[in-house]
Amino acid sequence: MTAAASMLMKTIVRIALMLTLWAGVMMCAIAPQSAHAQNTVPSLSVTGIRFGAHEDKTRLVIDLNAPAQYRAFTLQGPDRLVIDLPHFGWSVGAITRPTSAHVTDIRQGPTQPGISRIVIDMNQTVAIRGTMMLPRSGQSGDRLVIDYSPAAKGAAGQNQIFGTLQINDAIAGNNDLQTPVQTVSASAAQTVHAITPTHKPSAPHNQNNAPLPKGERPLIVLDAGHGGNDPGALGPNGLKEKNITLAMARDLKKALEDTGRYRVLMTRDKDVYLRLGQRVQIARHHNADLFISLHADSLDRKHVSGASIYTLSEKASDSESARLAERENQSDLIAGLDLSVEDEEVASILVNLAMRDTMNQSKFFANTIVDVMQNHSLSLLDNPHRYAGFAVLKAPDVPSVLIEAGFMSNNQEANKLNTPAHRARIAAAIVRGIDAYFEQVRRNGGN
Repeated sequence: MTAAASMLMKTIVRIALMLTLWAGVMMCAIAPQSAHAQNTVPSLSVTGIRFGAHEDKTRLVIDLNAPAQYRAFTLQGPDRLVIDLPHFGWSVGAITRPTSAHVTDIRQGPTQPGISRIVIDMNQTVAIRGTMMLPRSGQSGDRLVIDYSPAAKGAAGQNQIFGTLQINDAIAGNNDLQTPVQTVSASAAQTVHAITPTHKPSAPHNQNNAPLPKGERPLIVLDAGHGGNDPGALGPNGLKEKNITLAMARDLKKALEDTGRYRVLMTRDKDVYLRLGQRVQIARHHNADLFISLHADSLDRKHVSGASIYTLSEKASDSESARLAERENQSDLIAGLDLSVEDEEVASILVNLAMRDTMNQSKFFANTIVDVMQNHSLSLLDNPHRYAGFAVLKAPDVPSVLIEAGFMSNNQEANKLNTPAHRARIAAAIVRGIDAYFEQVRRNGGN
């Protein structure tokens, strides 16, 4: 071996020894951190699991110590409901397992680094109907709510992932969890009924808009705006918005009932004052499928005319919508009531969740009404579907719209609103819009 070759060999050996020593030092430094990471107490904790029986679904409520991103989906063969969360601690006692929930077993544990999973074994195929993460309010902590119901294989809600938790499914994880959870069988009468449902509108299984048996008819709640000591906007010759809205509601109620396809409930059928929160609660208490609040607008610009349809948003679509919502929301203050301290649970849900599912249904219904009104040659404002924070639209579980049928500040339009013929045209358009809405719900598989 030449001197050059010998020197090269020594250099290679020296480098190899240095790399070996460096690797050993790094392993010593990393090992304690890895061990510490595995022993770290998770920041998220699951503190309870409850099932609630509803007429058309089962509600699963997972109590948490903090809000968290999640992922929920169903699997078949065997049938399971799966919930993924950031790595969590488990401090859940025995879980009441009502027969109506279709639950046979519950398991939980880590499925891959940083992710834990809850697997709920079912005795039949189910589909998820809606999910939401509710923030803590009052005595209730943060909780994940999942609505599900029995479904035929391939039905809507299956093979669909709910939630925003990002997981790399390419990483091999522990999908066959072996940590069982203690459950206790219970009759349906012992189940927990959770508040604030995400509403799934019932769809009339109907062809050619034929009359339906009473039990299959969706419930429409009509809310005549203002009333009693709150006259609303004032028109010519002493005309009051409260009387116009009551007349519209009565006409619309008759038009809907005459179809034989709907049940109708009015929040008020005479000249009485109702708090805004009461109007919302009437719709929720009766499990309404739609809530329609009827109003007539007013502006300083007397020439403005045309109808508009509002859905809920904390951010108004324009300054006029913001002004209108602020004025309508003052209705309770007229009677000496402050809505801001009423129904904190509803307000909390609204601000934190924006009631995504219900609001999407409301927007679809509003757009349908706009299309039908245009086809009926009814006068509409520019951009007639608008958004604002109307208190009366804040039911978290009932699709809701507020219809401004015209302007009391426009003498000609106010006088038209006071005629049965014009109100009949408005009612006919709304009925057609409701028909179109529920037909689409039926096509989407809503039951």
